[in-house]
Amino acid sequence: MSRGTSKLLEASDQLDVLNERLASQRVAVVEKSAACEALLKEIAVATQRTEDKKTLAEEKGVEAEEQSNAIELEKVQLSIQA
Repeated sequence: MSRGTSKLLEASDQLDVLNERLASQRVAVVEKSAACEALLKEIAVATQRTEDKKTLAEEKGVEAEEQSNAIELEKVQLSIQA
């Protein structure tokens, strides 16, 4: 019976060690999860900024094309008048 009690005490000690390790790992997981969430938010903000800049660049491109077409039209009209 002493041997069975000894095994139970040993298992209990091992369980205590494992529970301590689990507790510290839980803390690490929570901290790393928070860091990941913060990083994901930064990525989302940067992505939105990039999309906004892309949209603006596309709008400017269309505007430049329209201006170029207007200039070409004026050149044609001036050449016809001359």
